[in-house]
Amino acid sequence: MKRLISLVLSLAMILSLSACGSGSSSSSSAGSSAAGSSAASEGSSVYRKLYGSEATTLNYLYSSKTVDMEAAAQGVDTLVEYDKYGNVQPALATEWTTSEDGLTWTFKLRDDAVWVRNDGTEYGPVTAQNFVDALHWVVTPENQSTTSEIVCSVIKNAAEFYAGTVTDINEIGVRAVDDTTLEYTLNAPCPYFLSMLTYVCFMPVQGDFL
Repeated sequence: MKRLISLVLSLAMILSLSACGSGSSSSSSAGSSAAGSSAASEGSSVYRKLYGSEATTLNYLYSSKTVDMEAAAQGVDTLVEYDKYGNVQPALATEWTTSEDGLTWTFKLRDDAVWVRNDGTEYGPVTAQNFVDALHWVVTPENQSTTSEIVCSVIKNAAEFYAGTVTDINEIGVRAVDDTTLEYTLNAPCPYFLSMLTYVCFMPVQGDFL
């Protein structure tokens, strides 16, 4: 009798585990959809993102690691972005122009973009000065940004400031013309400059938090 009871209990446990396993593997995507639908119906939203490893820092101006850039991309916009066909689209910038010699790029920013605190409250507007502050931080040697070389390769006087031959940071080729107008001056014409603007070192930063 004891053997019979043991066999019945063992069989019940095997069937139970089998059912859990098959349900988990066969309906994982359906379960996610159902969870999302349920959450949406309750007035909230669910966002899921799979990372291969933990972010090492949330300072996107410092790190060039893929996992850190992925984290930054979830919370900070760039001047331009790409559509699914690889075409450049406006993001924080609504339009841009280039001088005839290809050295000066001028961007008009959206006037409705804002910085948001971690609790969801607005801190203030995104301005052209936020891009200037970010670039100045990247090319300051003491900050040891691992993306400074990218900026120095293209922006006027950035490499010279990093090396110490230019001492006035305001001589670097980036300036806020006004709150919604941003201007970059390059070392030389760079046809692919727009594509560089999607990189973390060209993201804006709220200067007060630096």
